[in-house]
This record gives sequence, structure tokens and C-alpha cells, in this order.
Amino acid sequence: MSKVSNRLWSEGFYEAVNPRVLSAGFHRASGGWEAGPENLLQKDFDLWYVAAGSGALKVDGRWIEFRRGDLITMKPGQNYQRERADRNDPFEIYFVHVLIFDRLGQGFESALSRRWPARIGAEHRPKLGTLFAELFESFTAAGRGFQLQVKSIMLQILDNIFVVLRHGEGTNPPPSYHKFLKARDYIEEQYKDIISLEEIAEYSDLSESYLSAMFRRYLSCSPVRYQIDRRLMAARLLLAKGHSVSDVAAEVGFNSMHYFSRIFKKHVGLPPSEFALLCRSK
Repeated sequence: MSKVSNRLWSEGFYEAVNPRVLSAGFHRASGGWEAGPENLLQKDFDLWYVAAGSGALKVDGRWIEFRRGDLITMKPGQNYQRERADRNDPFEIYFVHVLIFDRLGQGFESALSRRWPARIGAEHRPKLGTLFAELFESFTAAGRGFQLQVKSIMLQILDNIFVVLRHGEGTNPPPSYHKFLKARDYIEEQYKDIISLEEIAEYSDLSESYLSAMFRRYLSCSPVRYQIDRRLMAARLLLAKGHSVSDVAAEVGFNSMHYFSRIFKKHVGLPPSEFALLCRSK
């Protein structure tokens, strides 16, 4: 291993990490969709988190298959050529273009590129999916002060990735892990509805206490809090797009405007009406 590669994970490496998000987005492909051939030279790190489905990406003449839970990266200097979605299970991806380092010429970028694989199996790190969704939402609604929030989320994403690169995928999850994922997906699908912890536990075939423990372990929150966060994420996106506060409250499942405003301010830091104005003034 080279001298520069040996400096990865050093104090100097982490001091040089200062991410700047250039763009972030979300892509839902249709069954069998395929992008036309291109030859785009990457100038930054292009990270994809596969939220659903499966497909393939062609980089430097090689097809890379991916599926839900994977993290795909294209690194500076690579040549993006095309992508395709599975016909029966098309993908949904969050993507971000990011410059990771603020100090050039030290060799960290090239050393990290050599160490970073094209695909990381992140299915057992569901927090990454939440972070990518939050990054997309924050970048979309970025007004005054939200640049710091975007950077903070990106740092958390990178920290999760660096742990995997340093230590590997880690141990296998418990046998009931797929039941936890089933519960998470149920909340994602039903987040607008009134669902109890008992209902979620029954649907996933787990006890309420064990289900709550798994949510705290893998997502750092309770199932109830996860549903609230999912509602508020949808609400922020709709407000950023110009929808009225009353329409947004009803759309994301709040029957009371007063309750919606109180919860929104508690978790976001300002009332929904002020958040909407902030987005329009950016």
C-alpha cells in the first residue's frame, strides 16, 4: 500500500473532509427504462442510494448490477455511459454529487477512490436510506441556514460509509432483521394513516418492545417517531413546492392544523408558514 493510502483514516484525512454538495435528487424509473448512451467524465463523487427495485449502471465499459439497499458510487475520472432499470422491479434512487475534500493536492481524493468499491451492500444500514432522503429534502428546500443542514447530513452519510470502508460490512443482522424491514416499509407505505405501535408490531410479527428496540438500534428513533419524521419530510417537500399549509397538513395525514403547526415547529424549528416563506425567498 502506498504512503498516501496509509494516511487514509488519519487525523489529517478527517480534517480534510469538508463536503460540498453540488446537487441532490431522486429518480423513479419505469419498468425496463434505459438511458441513452453517453460518455460523461466524472469530476466529483456521484453517490446513489437504491431505495427500491433493481437495475444496472455502465461505467468504464463495465455493467454494475444493483438492488435495493445498495450504495453505488462513481468516482472522479470515471466515465458514466448508461443505466437501465429492471423490467419487473424498476429502481428508485437518491443521488448526490459531492466534493468531499476542501484541501487539494494531498492525495486523499485519489487514495479514497482506490479504496472505494463501485458497490457497497448497505441493506443492513437502513440509517443511510433515511439520511439520503433527508439530504434530498433539505437540498430541495434549501433556504437561509439550510446549507449547514445539508453539510451536516452529508457528513453523517460519509461517516457511515467510512466505517464500512475501514471495517467491512460487519456481522450479519439478527434473523428477525427482515421483519424489522417489513415494519419500516409498512410505515413508509401507510405514513399518512393513523397506525399504532401494536398494529405495526402485529404486521411485522414482532413484539412491541423488540420492534422498538430494533428501530432504536438501526434508525435511532422509535417507530412512532419514524412515522412523524416521514410525515414532516413529505410536508417540507410540499411546502417547498408552493402548496398551502392547510393542503399540506391534510395531504400528509394531519387532521388538525393546530397540531400540525405545533409538531412542525417542534421538530423543524419554525412554523410551517415561515418555512414556506423561507423556501420561496431562496
